[in-house]
Amino acid sequence: MVKVRYSKDKVNFHKFTHIVNDHFPKALRQTFRLMWDRKFGSVQPWDDTEAVRKSLAAKEGGTTKVPTHQSYEEWDCTALFQATIFAQSFALPDSTGDYKTLSDLYVKPLGLPHGAFHASVVSSSGDDDETVALAIDQLRLLRNSSSHPAKDEMSKGTFNQYLELVKDAFKALGLKTDEIDAIGSEVGLPTSEVANLEREIQNKDMAIYRLSIGVGLLK
Repeated sequence: MVKVRYSKDKVNFHKFTHIVNDHFPKALRQTFRLMWDRKFGSVQPWDDTEAVRKSLAAKEGGTTKVPTHQSYEEWDCTALFQATIFAQSFALPDSTGDYKTLSDLYVKPLGLPHGAFHASVVSSSGDDDETVALAIDQLRLLRNSSSHPAKDEMSKGTFNQYLELVKDAFKALGLKTDEIDAIGSEVGLPTSEVANLEREIQNKDMAIYRLSIGVGLLK
């Protein structure tokens, strides 16, 4: 069996993809639960039951992009962003008394250019809600940066930069970064990503084979 060798840039890309796909949802899920329990825990702590998920839906006005019919263990990053910085449940009053989501209150006014990241996710005024909003939004920006790449490669410089941004966001949310550090120090790919990459290569090879048959290149 031929052993496939991956370029360093390809390894960097798939290591970061592994962080986004496996560790971002866990971090966001933990953050959501902490946010919920801090605000509503005295009355209805988050236990992931149908009743508490219906309560979330009701607080969102009865319509929400969060799949409250499913366990929050099944929510992906998009759903968890909707459940936190874009949620009416955690809206706060602005200077006029109007309630706004954390994103509308703390993120949108910054007018961050497309493709840019927050220079800091720690509130300059010591506002804990702002720190949470900026940290979650930083994870959203990082997730978006790897969602539709022109190619599945990432330079070492970009990988290191993104890794530091991830760790800063995790620390601001009070989360451990041990596993992120471990992935960053790995020479190769995490085992799960090796399997995914090999499967991806096999699928591409099969697609080329089928196309070749279709146009009569193979006899």
